[in-house]
Amino acid sequence: MHTMTRPGERISVFLFALLLLVLFVGLAFAAGYGIGRILL
Repeated sequence: MHTMTRPGERISVFLFALLLLVLFVGLAFAAGYGIGRILL
C-alpha cells in the first residue's frame, strides 16, 4: 500500500465514496417514503 498518493487520486476516491453514500441514502429514503405511502 502506498502511504503517499497523488492529491487528485485521493480526491477522486473520496468523491466516489461520497457519491455511493449519497446514492445509498437516497435509495433508502425513497424506499422508506414509498413504503410509508403504501402503509399509511
